[in-house]
Amino acid sequence: MTKVDQGSGSPARSILESKAARARAMDPVEKFLAGPRLFDMVRERMLCGIRDRHPQWGEAAVEAEFGRQMAAIRAREEQGLYTPVPQDAIDDGPTGAP
Repeated sequence: MTKVDQGSGSPARSILESKAARARAMDPVEKFLAGPRLFDMVRERMLCGIRDRHPQWGEAAVEAEFGRQMAAIRAREEQGLYTPVPQDAIDDGPTGAP
């Protein structure tokens, strides 16, 4: 992948600044609803990429690969966020309750 010049006067920088300004201008409801729309757009692009790389695959295989890729992304992003709880702590129930 090539690096895009994002100097102060570059077109790429201008586009990023324009997108950031539009995002800042959104009200909270618009921001909330933008998340699912963005996910849907990215999902479709990922599916198109998988279909392009594997034209012989059926739709079920494409969806399965999408699920595999999403699981890998989630595992990578969540790495180190959660700590396993010992089984005895689960068996004893909550502690510190009044």
